[in-house]
Amino acid sequence: MNFEDLAREWFEDRRKYLKESTEAYYMFELQNYILPSIGEVDVNKINEEIIQTNVYQWQTKYNVHGRIIKKSTISNLVMLIRQIVKYGSKKGIIQPFNPEIYYLPETHENKIKTFTNEEQNMIIEAVLSDLSFKSFGILLSLNTGIRIGELCALYWSDIDNIQNIITIRNTLQRVYSKNANPKTQIIIGPPKTTGSARCIPLSRKLQEVIKKLPNINYSGHILTNNSLHMEPRTFRRFYKSFLLKHNIKYLNFHCLRHSFATRLIQNGADYKCVSELLGHTSINITLNMYVHPDLKQKRNCIELF
Repeated sequence: MNFEDLAREWFEDRRKYLKESTEAYYMFELQNYILPSIGEVDVNKINEEIIQTNVYQWQTKYNVHGRIIKKSTISNLVMLIRQIVKYGSKKGIIQPFNPEIYYLPETHENKIKTFTNEEQNMIIEAVLSDLSFKSFGILLSLNTGIRIGELCALYWSDIDNIQNIITIRNTLQRVYSKNANPKTQIIIGPPKTTGSARCIPLSRKLQEVIKKLPNINYSGHILTNNSLHMEPRTFRRFYKSFLLKHNIKYLNFHCLRHSFATRLIQNGADYKCVSELLGHTSINITLNMYVHPDLKQKRNCIELF
């Protein structure tokens, strides 16, 4: 038996416990990274050295989208390999072992990118001067920090105009499917984590903008105002062209979320509150991503001693 046979047996056993999006993610990682690298290796020859060699190779390769493979992605690949090995050892197919893996130091800085205050104001002014349901989606993300999949899954009925809150119930994403033709499909399901299902208050400014939108269909999607959804890659293209049209520096869509969180932290918002607004599972995620004291803050801290 080779490693691909074992991996597919593990996947078939495991898939009934997985969310559809997680199942698609695992299949994508197996098909594009793990199986092409070690699929043909005999299960009895799989060892720490082979896995370590492939980790080093993955760290110096580009992914299927032409970008450097992130360390977090490689960590997930190693996690999947460990699960497959554990499954094989329980079945008596492979000798149990828990590989200790090391990673090459990253040569680039994974610094969070955000819009400046000036650029943020330019986006707001552009949306107000060129208001549509799609451009409102840009403003909504900038002012609430919602993810693009959450935005694409939103209905107008998810906004409570009495309580002035928006409820995040679902996320829309295009995922890999080995049986679909083409090889991807759209799924709408629960958000990324249990913490991602959340309620977000609407600011008074957003409430005023909503009043300016014509003929809102409360049974329709926010971005289309009808029963048809707009998928993330289509909305990303609109977002990019919108910034270009209004001469605003392009940063990817997720930077709207980063900008929202960063402004809140800079303005002294409670960290726990920011974490819940973002739908993070732990406040530590928020702290590690967005709380980076500058030299002035460190000097003030020292003076407290």
